[in-house]
Amino acid sequence: MHPTSLRPGPLATALALAALAVMAACTPALNWREVRMPPTRLQALLPCKPDEGTRTVTLAGQATEMHMVGCEAQGATYTLAWVAVPEPGRAGAVLGAWQDATLQRVGIAAGPDAPAGTAFVPQGALALPQAVQWRAEGRAPEGGPVVVQAAWFVATGGAGVQAFQAAVYSPAPVPEGAAAFLDGIRLP
Repeated sequence: MHPTSLRPGPLATALALAALAVMAACTPALNWREVRMPPTRLQALLPCKPDEGTRTVTLAGQATEMHMVGCEAQGATYTLAWVAVPEPGRAGAVLGAWQDATLQRVGIAAGPDAPAGTAFVPQGALALPQAVQWRAEGRAPEGGPVVVQAAWFVATGGAGVQAFQAAVYSPAPVPEGAAAFLDGIRLP
């Protein structure tokens, strides 16, 4: 066989390039992984390896320990946080105070200028009026623009009642990343 007969023709080259393009398109841009937050039932997907931390915060007039995980991927910060709610009847107030604190962090006053939320009640969560998700545009503490796409909800489990926040902070909207993040929340 003559060596020139082994060269690919234009059709074979075009097919090979098309196959490479399809494989590149199928490569995930984010490295999604399942994260659990014991002792809660929460399972979620994060697009990167998270760091963990706790800090004391005041929500609805009560000091509480906030447990957090978060990571940065493609310029966006993905966070999950939870607090114990010792008085279950105050769960709605805790969510409302948490939403107000999030707005204040990005320079938006709570009240009529606050974003309107839509219900966010993952399967296994409690259906409270304050369990919502919204998107807001404000200013980061450093002064640059920030888009917050966040959701708050309440669940019960072996550790009692917990309030949760799932949020994505980014300089510009990341609708696909935020949707995958929020859709990945589970309470088995």
